[in-house]
Amino acid sequence: MIIADEKFMSEALMLGRKGLGRTSPNPPVGAVIVIDGEIAGRGWHKKAGADHAEIEAINDAKKNGINSFHKATIYVTLEPCCHWGKRPPCAQRIAEESFIRVVIGAIDPNPCVEGRGIDILRNKGIEITTGILETQACRLIEHFATYITKNRAYLAIKWAQSIDGKIAAADGSSRWLSSEESLRFAHMLRDTHDAVIIGAGTLRKDNPQLTVRNIEGRNPVRVIIGGMRKLRCDYNIFNDNKARTILVTSHISPWIDCEPEGDIEIWHFENNGRPTIGWVLRKLAENDLISAIMEGGSTLLGQAVTENVADRLYVIITPKIIGRSGITAISAELASTISQAKKLINVETKRMGDDILITGIFEDKIKRGKLRIVHR
Repeated sequence: MIIADEKFMSEALMLGRKGLGRTSPNPPVGAVIVIDGEIAGRGWHKKAGADHAEIEAINDAKKNGINSFHKATIYVTLEPCCHWGKRPPCAQRIAEESFIRVVIGAIDPNPCVEGRGIDILRNKGIEITTGILETQACRLIEHFATYITKNRAYLAIKWAQSIDGKIAAADGSSRWLSSEESLRFAHMLRDTHDAVIIGAGTLRKDNPQLTVRNIEGRNPVRVIIGGMRKLRCDYNIFNDNKARTILVTSHISPWIDCEPEGDIEIWHFENNGRPTIGWVLRKLAENDLISAIMEGGSTLLGQAVTENVADRLYVIITPKIIGRSGITAISAELASTISQAKKLINVETKRMGDDILITGIFEDKIKRGKLRIVHR
């Protein structure tokens, strides 16, 4: 039974991943309906306001000629919701369709749910199995879980570095440090996060587009965090209209003797200098942008780690050596002794061409924070 449960939950997880970066402020969810050991229906949550994964799977099964679910098991990556939001409660619909069994990957961290969906189903006499591929199911909703429990957007930070820990040469050049496979992965991260963040220094140095080009996907919202200096208006992202673009600045008029052609959204903060990353992440959450990938520069990356708001780290290590004059990834004093060093847990590694990807979460990120009520 466990082997079969894991097989079908794995299918549901694969479906759920199709919603990454597309369902905010809702979580991505996948569902599979099984009758007599065969998949009868599949579904995933496609966008906020659309049918949830369970309803998609029920509708798909009915299109496939299934009229009764009294012998059916539904595998769902996240506990079915139990409250009215933009859509009716899935737990109630599952009960009405008389499913015999529900298999759940992760318990919903939303305080509107958090076990109540399971209670509804059990009270209707439906058999419940929880915790199947729970680690993978929790990973699928990690953006949503941070948003719902910490009242801010989830933040992943990413950089590519040489074997000796440099992200660029002394002249600032970094193209192309990593492989084509790593570049495609970086664009996949943009596709699956709501926003991409860089600092004004990186904008000046690289003039990036911050779009998705090496894979088929959608462009994230582009966020530039400014500092004391005003900016020229002729950078790519201020004029191409390829994605929503936000400039975070303390300047009422942030441009140097010009106005960009694109429609740029300005977020003002009152303090001089650079805003806290936490302030930016809370503003993103207020705009239903629940996840962000930060791509540099070293000052901004250091600030995110120092503020303790970086949730996951992606580091691509490439087989090159730059030497002492190169630029390090983190421009911040984090530890004077090894015992003070930031530690990653749940570490994973992957080969990408000649490069190695290392990813993990910061050890102190397992603690829960303040809850946000969300009706999805």
